[in-house]
Amino acid sequence: MTLEYHIGESANPKGHALIYFKDGSNLDRVGASYIVILPVSVDISKYVPPFLAGQVEQLGSGEMSSFAFPPAPEMVPSEKWLRETAVNRGDDLLYGGVANLDDVTALMEVVAGISAEYASQYDSLANVAGESTNQQVESAVADSNHEAVEQTTNVNDVIYSMMSEPDLLTELTTLMGRFQYESSGGDTAGANESEAKIRAIAEHVPENRRIDLLIESATDGSEESAKRAQLYLERAFAMYREDYTRVHVLEQEIQRLGSD
Repeated sequence: MTLEYHIGESANPKGHALIYFKDGSNLDRVGASYIVILPVSVDISKYVPPFLAGQVEQLGSGEMSSFAFPPAPEMVPSEKWLRETAVNRGDDLLYGGVANLDDVTALMEVVAGISAEYASQYDSLANVAGESTNQQVESAVADSNHEAVEQTTNVNDVIYSMMSEPDLLTELTTLMGRFQYESSGGDTAGANESEAKIRAIAEHVPENRRIDLLIESATDGSEESAKRAQLYLERAFAMYREDYTRVHVLEQEIQRLGSD
């Protein structure tokens, strides 16, 4: 699963979805956009004035089968309002993550990437439905999954690149709790997705935070894995605060766990 569905499912996208983000500086601020997959492809070059036709051709064929509007998230009343709206309208609800809602240019790129992936999932479902053999079905799903992983990685990388280290560590805390819940509950797909996001965050914080050791601890399957991972998480926060006395204490606790 490449997109985080809060309402709906990747196996059966409806073709119309609300996508929302929380602001990194104030999680109560929520912005949203709307994705539509058109049932009929449109050649938009036929509907623009002649003096703009050349510009449309430079952008591509001029055909459009999906779009997101507004192109960057606009503020909405709340996450609760979004959920109620999605249910009432029969929309999918996608969560884009934490971002700087004031950075319109960067968010336009993120929304475009999510829109493209949502369209890809929708098209893949339609293609699979039309396949006549099991071999063709398996091939279509494999291609979709491969593209899905690449799209998820790209979207996460853009989002995390816009966040400050405190916001990244806060997001990491949330993901660690989700990862442990999914792992203990046997949700392999969910755990893999959360792990991928954790690894993406690791690319955007200083190496000495040792997120690699946090991931190694969280995934080793031992009885002390959760405790060791929590200690590494606390160590990352302490390193950011430059509280080296606390870092030393935490490292001693980690060593004790390893020797028990």
